[in-house]
Amino acid sequence: MTEFDTIVDRLRTAGKILFVTHARPDGDGIGSGSAMTISALLAGKEAMFLIPDALPETYAFLPPAPPASAEDFNRLAQWADLIVIVDTSVPAQLTGLDFSAEWIKAKTVAVDHHVTSGDIASVLWTDPTASAAGIMAGELIKALNWPMDERCAESLSAAVLSDTGWLRFSNTDARSLRALADWTLLGFQPDRLYRKLYQNDRPTRIRLAARALSSLELLEGDRIAVMTLRRQDFQQIGASADETENLVNEALRISSVVIAMLLVEQDGQTRVSLRSREEANVAQIAAQFGGGGHARAAGLRSSDDPDSLKTKLLGACAAQLSGATG
Repeated sequence: MTEFDTIVDRLRTAGKILFVTHARPDGDGIGSGSAMTISALLAGKEAMFLIPDALPETYAFLPPAPPASAEDFNRLAQWADLIVIVDTSVPAQLTGLDFSAEWIKAKTVAVDHHVTSGDIASVLWTDPTASAAGIMAGELIKALNWPMDERCAESLSAAVLSDTGWLRFSNTDARSLRALADWTLLGFQPDRLYRKLYQNDRPTRIRLAARALSSLELLEGDRIAVMTLRRQDFQQIGASADETENLVNEALRISSVVIAMLLVEQDGQTRVSLRSREEANVAQIAAQFGGGGHARAAGLRSSDDPDSLKTKLLGACAAQLSGATG
């Protein structure tokens, strides 16, 4: 029996299911968890969705009810027959949630499309060929023959479209397009979802983008782009941390840029987003600093200040580019 089959069987037999996604949740994690929660409820299960971090305003319309928080985890872990982690399998990305107890791990399964994984669940289904965890969630729902309505289809579509850059990224494939076509037949409307996700910003988001772009540095023959947002930028503008999502992609508008980097200083840490073209693998770069992700999109956190971390990252990026061209 494959990991996929095992998870399908455990979802089918569980009466109470807790779905969980990672801290700093994105469209894929929130969309996948929301869709599975909605479908489980429609199938007559008792289901809850937990996010161990603030729910970004952009995605607040996706969950069927306000998600539980990290403070609720121990209580809900005891309540649940099954815990399903979506869009990660790395303990460090589940801030405030302790999966170390054997009784919790025994009732936990993970569904993840990232290469990086950890020892966090009794069953781990990873599929790096999937463009998004939303693809995997949709395939689980289909295999279970659970009901899907327009809300479920919209949540799955948000997951896939956000992780494929609205079908612009290289991970867009026939598997993704077939799934989106099926979900469109259920009532999902791409134009309405696009407006909700990308034409619904606060003014602070635009001002934050301006600060990021004004910090732009081009290095290594204009092949590396670095943007930096410091604590005072957020304080002066009144922006929130989730409003940095996708800002790193702006630097890839420059034709010469192979690696784009956004450093964000917040809460005594520096958070880094990395993006690349085909010539570089930013997951390998992130892994050198305890992070992870995909070849074209990765990230990490560090206790180093932005300037010190930037120097170290530039060395790793330059070595990557040297290897690619050598």
